Amino acid sequence: MKKLILVLLVAFLAAPLAVLAGGQEEEKAKVTLPTGIPAAASAGIDWQQFKGKTVSVLFSNHPWQEGIEPLIPEFEVLTGMKVRLVKLPEAEYLTKVPADFTAGTFAFDVFMSQYYDSPKYQQENWTADLAPLMKDPKLTDATWYDWSDFFPAAQNIATVGGRYSDRIAITSEAQVLIYREDIYKELGLSVPKTFDELLANAKAISEKKPGVAGITLRGGPAIWWPMYGVLKSYGGGYFDSNWNPIINTPESRAGARMYVELCKYTPRGVTSYDWDEINTAMLAGKAAMFLDSSVIYSRLADPAQSTVVGKVKMAPFPSGPAGRIAHSHYWSVSLAESSKQKPEGWLFLQWATSKEVMYRLGLTGVLAPRASVWEQPAFVQQFTPDFASSVKETLKTAVISPAHARFFEAMDIVRAEMQKVVLGEKDLDAALTFTQSEWKKIMDDWKASR
Repeated sequence: MKKLILVLLVAFLAAPLAVLAGGQEEEKAKVTLPTGIPAAASAGIDWQQFKGKTVSVLFSNHPWQEGIEPLIPEFEVLTGMKVRLVKLPEAEYLTKVPADFTAGTFAFDVFMSQYYDSPKYQQENWTADLAPLMKDPKLTDATWYDWSDFFPAAQNIATVGGRYSDRIAITSEAQVLIYREDIYKELGLSVPKTFDELLANAKAISEKKPGVAGITLRGGPAIWWPMYGVLKSYGGGYFDSNWNPIINTPESRAGARMYVELCKYTPRGVTSYDWDEINTAMLAGKAAMFLDSSVIYSRLADPAQSTVVGKVKMAPFPSGPAGRIAHSHYWSVSLAESSKQKPEGWLFLQWATSKEVMYRLGLTGVLAPRASVWEQPAFVQQFTPDFASSVKETLKTAVISPAHARFFEAMDIVRAEMQKVVLGEKDLDAALTFTQSEWKKIMDDWKASR
């Protein structure tokens, strides 16, 4: 009896402590949102309208997934719904999603997507049209959600498939210039604002710093990715809005010629250089400049990976005759057309891409596709001032490449031709004339089959 009383007494005394601890944890979990970042609960919709339902979500392992997963219980409290989350390694994920859709066995409402897949996914009706859900006032508070807050290129990925809006951006990255500040100071160089200035700096570094290439660029199979931003900045590109090739216009030729000139000051073997190789060249101090995706920056600041910690700075993408038009990339989220719970799935998708959630993910280092997040000091202060200002400035005018069902077939042709030019095996005009002709055959065939 005494033992029972003692147990009850301990339990009674512990109860206030448990409540206090719980309260402390709850208080700790609260996030003070700055002006311009409205809380999800303030949206003018009934978040509880599907209480008791379960939303199935499939994610690829990714920093965005790692950041949002701990917040999902908050969505469950907000809506009264449950979330069934499955996550897979990226390679397995990218294979499973199209395979399951093809087999008719895809079992999720919401899933991560990449805009390159959009033409195929829309053609097969694998992704749902989000526009009707976004326009339904019972499901979406348009003022609170604020679609215009997404960067222009982030908005563009929604309709890149050409038929309807089937995805929303969740991350952002863009081409920027990273340079060795110590070498710039040693040689008295100024940060280039134009491609002509960039080329002059690359030449000067290569001539005056033996063993250090002026710049590192992709010259391998993915040469098309960074080259697109250069072509666009010169007023050119790959295709017009009707899928007619424009790779051989004077503007495109000028941009391609600049890319080839820059390749003269890259490390030896540039035609085998892709993402890993250009990262290694910069991290190992073998190149003084880098003109590619902003996601490398955290690696450059990591002593375990980088030999140039504290020696690098970032600047906005250079400008060409047509302005500063960098290439950008965005992961996205979509709603499956096969889902029987599209409104429920949209509530999750809307919450996950809201200003609040993107701001909070931004505090974990995830670069947001929303302009409002980049206005917040708490987000910006995580990064060096040069990083934050350069990426923000570049994203204002950055573009995405034109995704198409036969896009990579076309890119394989320009890759092979540009590699011949870089190696001095073929004249640039001849290479682009051939590419134009082959691309026209591909697009004529595609148009005839529609």
